[in-house]
Amino acid sequence: MALLLAALAVLGMGGYFCVFGAFHLLPTGYHPIRHAVSDYGVGRYAWLFRWALVASSVGILALAAGLAIEPGTPTVTLLQLVFLFLIPVTRLGMLKYPTDLEGQRLTRSGRLHYLFAVAAFALTYSAIAGMTPELGSVGAWSSVSGFLSVLRIIALVSLVLLVIALVPRLRVVFGLFERGFLLSTNLWCLTAAICLLVETA
Repeated sequence: MALLLAALAVLGMGGYFCVFGAFHLLPTGYHPIRHAVSDYGVGRYAWLFRWALVASSVGILALAAGLAIEPGTPTVTLLQLVFLFLIPVTRLGMLKYPTDLEGQRLTRSGRLHYLFAVAAFALTYSAIAGMTPELGSVGAWSSVSGFLSVLRIIALVSLVLLVIALVPRLRVVFGLFERGFLLSTNLWCLTAAICLLVETA
């Protein structure tokens, strides 16, 4: 069962990166530095945004479940796993309530989207920050502990910078820092999933 979950986690996270790359190759009309990733959820390519969230959510759920039942990861705490399991819940909220594009009047849907996005970011970083030192000392994860630590640092720096970029004069670079956070955290999950696959194979 753990092997199946590990494979599903790798496929889910890998699928996310494929869709994420498509965002930036297709003529979406959005700029990778200025526009938030959530903006892709509004417009003709909104279906791609939905697939990205679904793929990542499936990957994270499978990773959390795999880590929960894999005996090679006894140091992962229940709280850290709860954080992982809650991330897809916030994604459902982001899907149900689309964001408001820059310059538009803030709507109820936009406010709720921001709320779920903040929760998703907080849960994601909390899970990664707690699990990085724990996983780095066991099994296949120990061989990539330095890489996981670097990704955690990049995620933290990106998170701080994207919060600073909420200042109106700095909004023009918000998308850059948000993408730094999303790429580092999802790459962390993909790496952890690959290690889980190695452990269970």
